[in-house]
Amino acid sequence: MLPKLGLGTWLRRPAVRGVFWATAVLTAAIAGVCARERILRLADRWDSPQPIMDRSAGTLFIAGGGRLSEKLKREFIHLAGNENARIVVIPGCSVEPSGLQEYANDWKLLGITDVSVLHADSRSIAESPQFSESLETATGVWLSGGTQSWFSAWYRGTKVEERLRGVLQRGGVIGGTSAGASAMSDVMMAGGRGEPVVGKGLALLPKVIVDQHFLKRNRVARMMKLLDQYPDHIGVGIDEGTALIVELSRGRLAVSGDSYVMAYVPKTTIGEPRLEVLKPGDQTTLTDLRNPEAAIMPGWIADSILSGE
Repeated sequence: MLPKLGLGTWLRRPAVRGVFWATAVLTAAIAGVCARERILRLADRWDSPQPIMDRSAGTLFIAGGGRLSEKLKREFIHLAGNENARIVVIPGCSVEPSGLQEYANDWKLLGITDVSVLHADSRSIAESPQFSESLETATGVWLSGGTQSWFSAWYRGTKVEERLRGVLQRGGVIGGTSAGASAMSDVMMAGGRGEPVVGKGLALLPKVIVDQHFLKRNRVARMMKLLDQYPDHIGVGIDEGTALIVELSRGRLAVSGDSYVMAYVPKTTIGEPRLEVLKPGDQTTLTDLRNPEAAIMPGWIADSILSGE
């Protein structure tokens, strides 16, 4: 029999909490096996990308790493303007000049002709107005994988960060995968295995901590430990091959891809801490995540979500 304690107190016991989250993750994984075939059937109906969110105030396209399907990439391209997209790619690691073109080629192979690559290895370069001029007209920016601390070390607080915000203010989209996803947070999951390493990211998504490769690399424990330090934040764990799309003006969220997004919601004045498992096609808002009585719109009404209704 369980002890007669409130859920919040009960979950603070390390052993019990570990079992609770492990069970939740296992349940989601089993559901994923059963749902995968149905998701793929739905995906076959989406021959051309449809608008996922209103672009009027900017969108974040946060991918969990691993192999990203062409469908996901084309959803990002759609938000950036389809054939009129002007994409800037920012690598998340040191790259030799001879290797920079490969970052552009990944998008050119999908039909985008206007692609440029920004790569700074010092803050003085990132501060130069000439260095980031391409961001002034960009409709989409892609933060590549690597090391999330690379983005904060060279770009946080610089002209590059200022112009990234300008892209969103013009209604553009900023996407990123793996390290590029974590770098969108203010309180940034910078690494760590048993214990989380905390850093400062680009603060594009306030009060939300993003982690990636989440189920694939079993990163539940480190997320919970970091949230213990920042109980006013929501933790978002995005699995590989999956993206969380955030419409910033309304805090509206939608999930696309092959796996799950795990949202860890802190205790509020009207509810205890809880876990929300978001499937591909599910839709909610940051406000509703904090409300235990709000419903998550289910993935099987994905057609209406993707059409922007």
